[in-house]
Amino acid sequence: MRKGLVLMALLLLLTACGSRNAPKDQIGESPRYLEENDYSGDEQAIVRLINQRIKYSFEQNETEYMKLFHEFSPISGLPKYRLHTVKLLEEIHIQEQNYSHVAVVRTEDAFLTGESFNNQYVFIKWKKPGADWRIADID
Repeated sequence: MRKGLVLMALLLLLTACGSRNAPKDQIGESPRYLEENDYSGDEQAIVRLINQRIKYSFEQNETEYMKLFHEFSPISGLPKYRLHTVKLLEEIHIQEQNYSHVAVVRTEDAFLTGESFNNQYVFIKWKKPGADWRIADID
């Protein structure tokens, strides 16, 4: 009887530790990045931007963070939260427009607090030579 009670208590503890919305001390203090080598070409450049966003948000480096965004983006500063990880919920969709390429991807962003939210990232890359992908918006 006593062994059964101890096993149930241990099982309850392990289940609580595996919760999706784990407290800050259970998430860990270092961010987790997307594996860039799983992608190529434009998709890899977009994943690299997402990873840089995780890094600069986590480090609270507003100068480098703002360099990730297109000049006409409505994003005007560093968020108040520290981003821990981003999970892609679908494939990256890239469309060619008249003067640019636009990419969209839905994600689940997890913060150090243990909270997570679904977002939609919008990226843009002008068709002129030497243009790089930039984040246009995050909804």
